[in-house]
Amino acid sequence: MMRVFPFVARHAGGIAMKCWLTVLGLCLALAAHAAPSRPEFHRAVYALHAQQIAQHTVRTEETTGEYLGVAAAGYRYRITSYYEAETGRLLSRIQRDAMVPEAIHIAEVNVYDAHGRLVRDFFSSAPPWKPIHPSHAYINLHHYNGRLHSFRQHELDGEVNYEFCEGVQEGRPVRIALDWDSINGKANASPEYRACFDGMSKDWAQYIAPH
Repeated sequence: MMRVFPFVARHAGGIAMKCWLTVLGLCLALAAHAAPSRPEFHRAVYALHAQQIAQHTVRTEETTGEYLGVAAAGYRYRITSYYEAETGRLLSRIQRDAMVPEAIHIAEVNVYDAHGRLVRDFFSSAPPWKPIHPSHAYINLHHYNGRLHSFRQHELDGEVNYEFCEGVQEGRPVRIALDWDSINGKANASPEYRACFDGMSKDWAQYIAPH
């Protein structure tokens, strides 16, 4: 039987503890960057909406309606748009079940920089018959270059779903709209595309917890 001297045992225990803490820290770091589930994201987007309207004086606009289609037949909705009273900027738009207000069908939240420019927005939507199980969850990152405004839409795993840009470059109007299957080397090579999207942040992961 191997004998372990007390001095070695104490240090071995310390080393083991340090290793365990290192591994735990690594696991926590990875967990912090793990994509939330769609239901978690849906709740987080709504929580950000609640936080923003609590911090601003807002005015609201409302519309109501009824869904079309066989699956959604009979479901009614109420859309409330929340605007910052002072600036008129749209802070969020929430689409609820008209009869069950706590059932959130769609949550959209905008975040602006100190200059009033939209820098990111979050979108989550669920079918009216299953409001806690969203079918879509997106993080949209915005970018500005002169008179060009572009945004890139990310899924929760980082996959790019959509890209859009419009504005004016060197006196010429620019409008680019690309679905995920149209974003390729040929499209990315144009001077207009580079002007729109070069320099845009790719750090979508820091926003999987909406803020």
